[in-house]
Amino acid sequence: MSSSPSTSAETGDNLPSSTNNKPEHVVQFYQDDKFLIDAVSGFVGSALAAGDAAVLIATGAHREAIEQVLKQRGLEVGKAARQGRFLALDASETLSKFMVDGFPDEERFKEVIGAPLAQAASSVVGDRRRVAAFGEMVNILWATGNYEAALRLEQLWNQLADKHSFSLLCAYPISGFNSAKHTEAFLKICAEHSAVFPSESFLAMSREEDRLRSVSLLQQQAVALQNEAALLQSEQRFRLFVEAVRDYAMFMLDTQGNIATWNAGAERIKGYKPWEIIGQHFSVFYPAEDLRADKPARELRIAAAEGRFEDEGWRLRKDGSMFWANVIITAIKDESGRLLGFGKVTRDLTEKKSAHQDLERAHEHLEQEVIERRKAEKRLHRSEESLRQLSLHLLRSQDEERKRIGRDLHDSLGQCLAMLKINLDSLQLSLPSSEGQALSKVAQCVQLSEEAIREVRTIAYLLYPPMLEEMGLTSAIQWYLEGFSSRSQIKMSFEVAPDLERLPRPVELALFRVLQESLTNVHRHSESETALIRLFEENGLVVLEVEDEGKGFPLAMLDENSEDLPSAFGVGLRGMNERMGELGGSLELKPANKGAMVRAVVPRKQARPEIEQQNTTSEERTSAA
Repeated sequence: MSSSPSTSAETGDNLPSSTNNKPEHVVQFYQDDKFLIDAVSGFVGSALAAGDAAVLIATGAHREAIEQVLKQRGLEVGKAARQGRFLALDASETLSKFMVDGFPDEERFKEVIGAPLAQAASSVVGDRRRVAAFGEMVNILWATGNYEAALRLEQLWNQLADKHSFSLLCAYPISGFNSAKHTEAFLKICAEHSAVFPSESFLAMSREEDRLRSVSLLQQQAVALQNEAALLQSEQRFRLFVEAVRDYAMFMLDTQGNIATWNAGAERIKGYKPWEIIGQHFSVFYPAEDLRADKPARELRIAAAEGRFEDEGWRLRKDGSMFWANVIITAIKDESGRLLGFGKVTRDLTEKKSAHQDLERAHEHLEQEVIERRKAEKRLHRSEESLRQLSLHLLRSQDEERKRIGRDLHDSLGQCLAMLKINLDSLQLSLPSSEGQALSKVAQCVQLSEEAIREVRTIAYLLYPPMLEEMGLTSAIQWYLEGFSSRSQIKMSFEVAPDLERLPRPVELALFRVLQESLTNVHRHSESETALIRLFEENGLVVLEVEDEGKGFPLAMLDENSEDLPSAFGVGLRGMNERMGELGGSLELKPANKGAMVRAVVPRKQARPEIEQQNTTSEERTSAA
């Protein structure tokens, strides 16, 4: 790309010519708005004077000033606008049309900017359809700190040049690049342009010697700026580290002891937000007795004289609560030894001190604690014994209540339902065959009464089977399996040791309940077509096993390492597990060859004979009633 820099900004000779066959993209840096207005006026005016077109995209104030200068130079701006050779657009309004989520959208940009460029080019007479364009939108993005969006917009202008023929002038105030953090972005901006023109202060230098001196000065400032940026990055990383530390309160004090900085650890330990504490004197952290002793000032004097001060003591939080703190104050001095301030690090040792005090008290009262512990163990033992007795009482009460309800259902409700069915049968026989609708309804009632009778009998037997008391566990199991098999259509197999004698009543009742609950689970959950029940005795232990060939149990329920295995069972089996435990036995759920197995084990000889005696007495009282 070619250009002819000149010291005259008014003529626009230092900017790309609109008559050049090769599109150019130039950036102009400036310090004063007047220089910018003169430069853009010369750039746009030369295009209009040559019969070309111009597109001016500027802020309101700049756009009005540029048009005024063009008119003062004798250019008929209004006529050019009517001919379509001069288009003036507002930079902010135009920018808003193609920005999406704070970033320029490529397709929208092509549509919004391509249309005026094409319109301006079509208004030029002849084959030379050249357009001079000025865009101030990049400066708006840069001024708002959206550097990445400004760079992207410069790239989109370059891509647009592949389709439209135009020469583009962009401009930035040099004051917008006043920090080391702008260096990288500045270089990228320059790289997107075919030519870069410095500000008016450089162009105003007439002698080459002055320009060389200026360049040398800029080089020296660039090196210094790079060093400053590196130091700034290092300081920033250290500052971020200090601010992120949460276990220590780390902050700076000025020479008078006023707080200058505040990190996250200080906020967590002391409770103050930065804006609440910065500027206050650090003595606000000291209790009243320390303030009366002038302790804060004394600590600063020692730190200033010796370079460092360390102490442990009570300090105050914002809410007035106390904490035990380890405090280190370090004097900050320059190379000449002049005091600049203090660095203060505080650590909350309240838990450590409390633990130390607890340890001391523990040693002092060890003997008393042993005595109290023994008393507590005795109370716990009594509580456990009371809980066991309560559990036994609840189990007995539950069995007695089941027995009573079962008898009531069988003897009372069952008889009523039987009479109801007899009456319905008689009614059905007495109705003539012509009463078809009535006969149908009576037949439905007969069927419902039969189902109710079966349901009542089933509930009564499940609550308390009468054969368990009369014939013993073996006969009760055989009788129960016959009924359960007919109801569930599950094939039952029962293996019992031939020499098994009758067991204590609590043992028989507990094992029968396990059988009921296990078969209920087989019927509801296992989808097994068969069930095998084994009852035998080995080494003084009575064993009941219920095995199915169904889909088994979830693995979590079969985890033998679980400390709370009974919690994996349902409510029924969990209750049976407690009943087994009260009898000195256990309940185990384990996988079988094809399905699952419930195994109940209980001693034949009970360690607590009063259980059977109490149950017998309760049953006798119930029978007498």
